[in-house]
Amino acid sequence: MQVQVETSGRSSRCPRCGRRSRHVHSHYERTLADCPWTGQALTLQVRVRRFRCRVRWCPQRVFSERLPSLARPWARRTERQRQSLQRHGVDLGGEAGARHCQAEALGVSARTLLRLVRQVALPETPEVRILGVDDWSKRRGQSYGTILVNLETHQVIDLLSDRTAETLMAWLRRHPEIELISRDRAGAYAEGARVGAPQATQVADRFHLLKNVSEALERYLLRQHRSLRQAALEVQATPADPLALPTEEGCLPPQGRPVEEPPAQASRARRLARYEEVLTLHRQGTSARAIAAATGLSRATVNKFIHAGGFPERAPRAAGVTHLTPFLDYLRERWASGCRNASLLWRELRERGFRGALSAVTRYLRSWRPVPRRSHHAATAAPSPGPAASVRASPRSTCWLLLADPARLTGAEQRYLTTLCRLSPQVALAQALAREFHTVIRERDVPGLYQWLHGAKLSGLAEFIGIANGIWRDRPAVEAALTHTESQGQTEGFVNKLKCIKRTGYGRSGFDLLRRRVLLAG
Repeated sequence: MQVQVETSGRSSRCPRCGRRSRHVHSHYERTLADCPWTGQALTLQVRVRRFRCRVRWCPQRVFSERLPSLARPWARRTERQRQSLQRHGVDLGGEAGARHCQAEALGVSARTLLRLVRQVALPETPEVRILGVDDWSKRRGQSYGTILVNLETHQVIDLLSDRTAETLMAWLRRHPEIELISRDRAGAYAEGARVGAPQATQVADRFHLLKNVSEALERYLLRQHRSLRQAALEVQATPADPLALPTEEGCLPPQGRPVEEPPAQASRARRLARYEEVLTLHRQGTSARAIAAATGLSRATVNKFIHAGGFPERAPRAAGVTHLTPFLDYLRERWASGCRNASLLWRELRERGFRGALSAVTRYLRSWRPVPRRSHHAATAAPSPGPAASVRASPRSTCWLLLADPARLTGAEQRYLTTLCRLSPQVALAQALAREFHTVIRERDVPGLYQWLHGAKLSGLAEFIGIANGIWRDRPAVEAALTHTESQGQTEGFVNKLKCIKRTGYGRSGFDLLRRRVLLAG
């Protein structure tokens, strides 16, 4: 659709000297693409005048009148359409934005859309008093950048191209008004904040402190893999409590896999050979990086083999563990009370957090129902022994069991922890240290923090000694974390938003373009 437009006004201002002129020289037409009207593309045919400049010293003899409210000089689209395309590019990116514009009768390519985004003026960096600093991944595991957030105005104020101390230091020196910096436990950020903003108070993130201690507990449990495996086997060999099982005559036991599946001997032999090869190279003084390059293993696996203290057997697979397993105690209790309606039981389980389908409950209860008495053997069948208790004996799952509320653990999990502490008494010490640190952080207990550091250094556990030494070196920031309310929660949220923006780039998300989109998104 085309619309003809003619300019009005008696005079126009010369772009060189700024004087007005009323002497019309000639006319010409400009074709401008505008925003669509009723779903149809709209084109404006604007009849523009040329004027003569009568100022003798002005080098401009003839000029065209300007249309600042309609379009820029020499532009082929209106200012309204340009701003609309820029909003699409900022919000959706190149490819997705171009498809969306095509659906709205705005014919534009992805490359043009991104070029318009690069023309948008970036907002000025305001004064910031409380700053949040965190890293984000350009390519996971390869290159990273830094995001800076104003924790008072809840806005991203800048993105840095890397996460080195020098880059952060240079940025902070341009903002001497910063009073407080919230960061994670990264040493580069601590050094950059210390040198670049010595007047600011550094606050370590409480979540990362708790995560560091939990990871130390998990690394310690990795060295206790034999005790974990033996404790899990003892719990699986323990018969279930017959008082908590269905007692109706003719019930069949729930079907499931055997308690423990034997490991594949060939696979175990290969892992054992790699383990011995890693230890041999380590005794010869070879570094972990060189061992990983020589054996083809990852550095994490090499470090795990070196610090394991013995060949790490794989944890036995849990017997019959499904989404229904955490709700079996409640299901047995309702079954023993006389409820046999699978639909009702399923609805009750859904109210308690079960996310499985009705068919899963029906299929499980089918083995508890009586069978037709077709023979004397079926009529005199013994009551079901029920499913065997089982736990997952991996270091990570055991770590969470040690930190969980004992009241929320099942009987099998409690027996597993009791057996584990009996087989390896230092596990109880590691559990006490981790729980005590959680209490210190939760109650903001600064004196308790220094007592915990002293106790961790005397524990003799290498993982907790390392954590204590790291916290001691960073003790001003850790102590500030217990006395200030600021945290990395808001900054982590903006990192998540940055990831969403980056993934809409479809390969057209260089750092300069990504920085613009994040800053313009607010």
